[in-house]
Amino acid sequence: MQSEDARYLKRKIRSRSIDVHPTEKALVVNYELEALILGDLGDPLLGDRKDCQKIIRLKSLNEDTNCAALAKEVVGKCSLIHPSKVEEVQQLIYYLQNRKDATSGSSVPAMEQSDSSRPSSSCSGTDSPSSSTVAAEKANINNIEGYVELLYENIPEKVAGSALILQLARNPDNLEELGNAVLSALSRVLREDWKKSIELSTNIVYIFFCFSTYSQFHHVILQYKVGSLCMEVIDYELRRYDQWKDDLEIRRRKCESGNVPSQAQTQVHGPMSADLRRRVSDGLNSHSTEISSELRRTVSHIPIASGDNRRRTVDGVHSAGENWESRRRQLEGISNPPTNPVTAVVDPKEELKRLKEDFEKMKRKFQNFIKKQDQLLRVSFYLLLNIAEDTRVEDKMRKKNITGMLTKTLDRDNADLLILVVTFLKKLSLFKENVDDMSDLNVVEKLPRILMMNNSDLIHMTLKLLLNLSFTLLLRERMVRIGFLPKLVSLLNEQRHESVVLKILYHLSMDDRCKSMFTYTDCVPMAMKMLLEGPEDDVNLELVALCINLAINKRNAQIMVEDNRLGCLMARAFRNQDSLIMKMIRNIAMHEGTKQNFVEFVGDIAKAVVDCPNEEFVVECVGVLGNMTLPDLDFCQLMQRFNLILWVQNILIPGKYEDDLVLEVVVLLGTAAADEGCAMLLCKADILLSLIELLKAKQEDDEMVLQIIYVFYMISRTTTTRDYLIKETEAPAYLIDLMHDKNTQIRRICNHCLDIIADWNKEWADRIKLEKFRWHNSQWLDMVESSMDDKDFGMPNEDLPPVLNGDLMHLYPTGSQMSLSIPSEDGIRDSTTENVIRPKSGRYSRDLESEFGDGEQLLQGKSSSCLSTSNSNEDLVRNGLNNLVLGPILSEAEFDTTGQSQYVMI
Repeated sequence: MQSEDARYLKRKIRSRSIDVHPTEKALVVNYELEALILGDLGDPLLGDRKDCQKIIRLKSLNEDTNCAALAKEVVGKCSLIHPSKVEEVQQLIYYLQNRKDATSGSSVPAMEQSDSSRPSSSCSGTDSPSSSTVAAEKANINNIEGYVELLYENIPEKVAGSALILQLARNPDNLEELGNAVLSALSRVLREDWKKSIELSTNIVYIFFCFSTYSQFHHVILQYKVGSLCMEVIDYELRRYDQWKDDLEIRRRKCESGNVPSQAQTQVHGPMSADLRRRVSDGLNSHSTEISSELRRTVSHIPIASGDNRRRTVDGVHSAGENWESRRRQLEGISNPPTNPVTAVVDPKEELKRLKEDFEKMKRKFQNFIKKQDQLLRVSFYLLLNIAEDTRVEDKMRKKNITGMLTKTLDRDNADLLILVVTFLKKLSLFKENVDDMSDLNVVEKLPRILMMNNSDLIHMTLKLLLNLSFTLLLRERMVRIGFLPKLVSLLNEQRHESVVLKILYHLSMDDRCKSMFTYTDCVPMAMKMLLEGPEDDVNLELVALCINLAINKRNAQIMVEDNRLGCLMARAFRNQDSLIMKMIRNIAMHEGTKQNFVEFVGDIAKAVVDCPNEEFVVECVGVLGNMTLPDLDFCQLMQRFNLILWVQNILIPGKYEDDLVLEVVVLLGTAAADEGCAMLLCKADILLSLIELLKAKQEDDEMVLQIIYVFYMISRTTTTRDYLIKETEAPAYLIDLMHDKNTQIRRICNHCLDIIADWNKEWADRIKLEKFRWHNSQWLDMVESSMDDKDFGMPNEDLPPVLNGDLMHLYPTGSQMSLSIPSEDGIRDSTTENVIRPKSGRYSRDLESEFGDGEQLLQGKSSSCLSTSNSNEDLVRNGLNNLVLGPILSEAEFDTTGQSQYVMI
């Protein structure tokens, strides 16, 4: 460039991080200065960049200084600090205000004395590794080649070089400038030397972690297989931690047992005494075994660079191999004593003191080792968590047992590491395969200890993990068995955890065996207080759902109605027409111990049924009335006062309203029919005819059919309404058809109702008896009909009319899946007629069982009663059945071929 071409000089200043001075009460502002020489046209001719620092000394800072005011003053006077960083400057000043003087009474360098946890402005949320070997100089991107050259030197130089590169990597602007050459050198050093220095491993993994925070650099990490390296590092460090822990436990037991020589002195003549020789031999063997096992584990299984086929073995514990070797030499010196007699004086107290000192020394080393290892594990897990955004990468981690590594790390005490590990487990728990692995590894059993820690962030993340795991029934049962429930209930008082805890408790409350355990906690009173005191316009759905589930338990329901809570619930439900709260009230009303509390609200509920336009709310109100099985409640007066009969007739029109509302109305009719006066009212209003029409329309709905025939049963129990059921309706014919239904509950009610009808009406008794006879002997009768059409076998009561007359045959439309058992002209039942197979009905089975008793006994009673008859012709037929020979049924072709007699299976 010619000097006359230069016309302008342009400077740019970019603000970087702000930190505290290591020794003085001062702030250090890092910034970048860029100088450009521009030509006539404004194009840059030459430029250079330089990293600079500005030190702001706070001479007036003392323990009484107002940090907020001083921070505003500093930002106002220093143009290098943006006004948005006032809070950050205030935190740094607060740290300086409370920091002890680092230079008083100590010869330790200032860099080592500075608190490694002091706040700093950086691009990452992970603390940088603190080590005395970190270079004190400020890293410069222009010297990157020199830093890379340090990676080819010895371990101390590699640690220093990696620390300088880490300084650059923590600045996001430098990531693109760290090219492939730097990353290739770093990955090579990590692959070859990660066992030699834990500081070196931490620095390099941290550099790659800085890249992993941005998705566009994930391919770089995958290219150099850093994720695989990190998993091997983690696995090795976890095994090394277990070995250290076991060795420390062995020494602790020795110290506690006080296993030292009992005599004040021991004589060793020529050959050593047996006791001392055994002690020396055991010591040599144990140390040699430990060293050999460590050497075996230190053989790396990571692919190394091409052309280098050596496997490097290094000391298993960083800088601890020399201790093992010196101990071996000491023991070898003891094992070769002089030939002359020597008297070895062993003081038990001194020996015990020496063992305790060695134990304390090893314990301190172990604590220091844990701190360094926690930092390495944290940055390694964090890197893996970032690159696990790709589900394919996450699946590869799962196959390499990432879940097992995370589970073992849950035993640590470092809160920051545990937060990261639990976050990783929460992410993995989104997939069933990982949940199964966590179940096998007993992750749930490790979480109570974490919930006891006094760290809100850790507890909140653990609760989120529990929420994901609570979708699995087996893990929910484990949570209850371990004792999570009291701890979860206690966390309801904290606003931050309230939402997550409610969701977990809701999942736990879905299991019937767990509902009763809520009684022994404060969950029910707390939930009711939160529900009644919460905002009415924004109801917490998880809270209401939890209360709905808990109300199914009798004791919980009794607690809910205490202290006039039921009145508050009813007022809130009617005020907002809240169907969820009304569903909760309906569950409370289903228990015998709580029904009496609803008597004063029956009128309000009935009025809401007729007047309320909200159909969902009406469904729950009708459900509450259907649960009012109280002998003193006058349903007849209730129906007349609120004109419920016309409303019920309108609801029962098929297809006009939703099935949920119609079903609840039928249940209400079954409850109301227990009142004799109300039963008469239903008959006079021809409600039974509407139920028969509904039965024909909903014949495939087992629940609807079950409740309709239950109404018939309740009507048949009253003498004043029994004649109307038998003579004025076609209900008996439908009950006969349904007594062979596939649903057990339907068959039971039909049999009971038909027994009542048979005892009351002789004509229907004969028809019912005939139909039962035909059903039990249909196959044999079909065989008789096909082989001997014209012979009289003494069938009973042949002159009886068919069960259904011509008019009844038209009740079921053509092609209906549910058909009545219409006999043929000669009185023999058509064997091809079958009822449709219905699903098992369980919604109201509990109430029906209490009404009718055990189902098997009922069926056995019906079988015996249907075959008993006083007719002599029936006795003749029964004797004939007993003498039949069972055998296979042959086709006509087979019969013609064999010429054998054909037998029938009954």
